[in-house]
Amino acid sequence: MRVHYHICHECDEICKISTPGRPGRYKCPNCGAKLYTYKPGMVEKLYAYNLAALFLFIIANYFPFLSFHVAGSSSHANFATSIFYLYQDEQWMMATAILLTTIVVPLFRILLYCVLFGSLYHGYLPRYATQMLKMLENLLPWGMLDVLFLGILVSIVKLVKMGTIIPGTSLWAFMLMVLILAAAQSIFDPHQVWERIGDRKRLERERATA
Repeated sequence: MRVHYHICHECDEICKISTPGRPGRYKCPNCGAKLYTYKPGMVEKLYAYNLAALFLFIIANYFPFLSFHVAGSSSHANFATSIFYLYQDEQWMMATAILLTTIVVPLFRILLYCVLFGSLYHGYLPRYATQMLKMLENLLPWGMLDVLFLGILVSIVKLVKMGTIIPGTSLWAFMLMVLILAAAQSIFDPHQVWERIGDRKRLERERATA
């Protein structure tokens, strides 16, 4: 197997990795900082996780996530109607923030994962894989689904004193989606993708000079 070289982000040491394909965590021999973690099957797992997350995302945004019954009347709410009501109340900033952090950014992030790792799973490296990885890194702070889920639980606790709260299909799908995305993020390491990008560029240079 070809020897790999990595530059430590902490001390700029050039580290020689003689067994880059062996599972485990690789550290800088000079300062002990983490270089990367190699996890076999990461591509397959991330592709499967994000396909499941995409399916759950559709369910979570299609069905109502709460039914509220009080004084003989009932109402249903989902993410789209909640954002619409905020716009109607002229709470533009709050509605836009919720729209971006709970619908637009998570969906775009899931689609990026599906395209990138779906292509890798089928043996093809996308042409814009570098840009995709950079966008995934930039979108990470905007994925606030766990914060939204905590806010929903707090709202349920407060509303349960006023009437009957019935969790809908969307709430359970949303909860599963948050767990699946957290599991996907815990195993995600861009190192393997960067290695494939480097191999492709090296092959292109060899073909150009041949």
